[in-house]
Amino acid sequence: MRNIAGSPVEGADFFGRDEAIRSLWELLDAHDVLLLGPRRIGKTSLARRFMADVRQRGWSAIEVNVASCRDEAAFVDKLAGTIKAAAGSWTGALLDRAMALLDRVDKVRLPGGGGFDLAAREESWEAVASDALALLAARPGRTLVYIDELPIFLFNMMRFDPKTGEARVRRFLDWFRNDARGATRGAGGLHWLVSGSVGLDTLVQNHGMADTINTLKQRLLEPYGEPEALAFLDALARSYQLPFTPEDGQRLVAAIGWPQPYYLQLAFQNIRSLHRDGQPVGGLIDTAVDALIRPGADNDLHHWEERLHLQLAPDDAALAVALLNLACRERSGATATALFAETQRLRPALTEDQQRRAFTRLRDILIRDAYWCADDATGPRRYRFLLEPLRRWWERNGSL
Repeated sequence: MRNIAGSPVEGADFFGRDEAIRSLWELLDAHDVLLLGPRRIGKTSLARRFMADVRQRGWSAIEVNVASCRDEAAFVDKLAGTIKAAAGSWTGALLDRAMALLDRVDKVRLPGGGGFDLAAREESWEAVASDALALLAARPGRTLVYIDELPIFLFNMMRFDPKTGEARVRRFLDWFRNDARGATRGAGGLHWLVSGSVGLDTLVQNHGMADTINTLKQRLLEPYGEPEALAFLDALARSYQLPFTPEDGQRLVAAIGWPQPYYLQLAFQNIRSLHRDGQPVGGLIDTAVDALIRPGADNDLHHWEERLHLQLAPDDAALAVALLNLACRERSGATATALFAETQRLRPALTEDQQRRAFTRLRDILIRDAYWCADDATGPRRYRFLLEPLRRWWERNGSL
């Protein structure tokens, strides 16, 4: 197993996640799945491993990453490009239909000026996209369609079209629920796996669209449990012939706090670069973890703060940052009482009931997106960071 941090891993580089794979099989038998989890938790790696599994069982599988899409035409183009890549092995009528579909993609246009006027199009994006999916569904057997970074695409639509972007997102999600999934679902049809590095659930709840994804079965991808994390580190150590003891593994997992494969891989890379022949690993762990939060090496930690400003309104993002600023001061976090008092201080114009609802809504978003968790183990409820390097980075950024 190679020490890879950043890129999705496949084949022999993929480790564990057996329970998550079993869960996806059980859910996809009767549901389409929304795979949730923060950035770098391993969603794409898991999805690609699952795609390999479904192919071994005789399914077809395609992956469509829509992070770069800004509008519906770009989505259709990305979908058609994926079908074009898959159509190389098609023959007969299916191939003819695929080629005819590709001729239609260039006719899907958005009008100038950032507006959204369906009448200004030569052909509606819904018609072309629905026909593309019908073409996939017409193939023999089952097909898994993996849509990666769908929330980023939807945020892009709202960001680049502030006037009507929200209505377009609602229209897209209605199409996705009723036409894309509803019309093609069946024993021999399409099965959907959707994921993204920001929460689709948060997006739809913030904009009153929760009904558009209520037929997706949500599956939260957790970090490794401690036994799996220790086995993962042991496998890496054996691959690189490092004298990594079980105690070293426990110490590294404790230093990360919330053992995402990505951060374990990063810390292990740092240990490898520091290690010299004959040197014990244990003395390098603190230095290796410290290196994760240093300026120049902390780009991924910046993303955690940027994500709040992407998915929340400016006032909500500012309040979320303030709450995290308070919680980061101690590893044990901050009490619910102190955090609510901070909410009251920053939102003085609201009634107490409105202040309470503002706090609980952001509290739940920060829990869902894995910034912090509620901890009742040592007395009054506290909210503490899950990922210890993120807490330390957040504290450092807020201090002089």
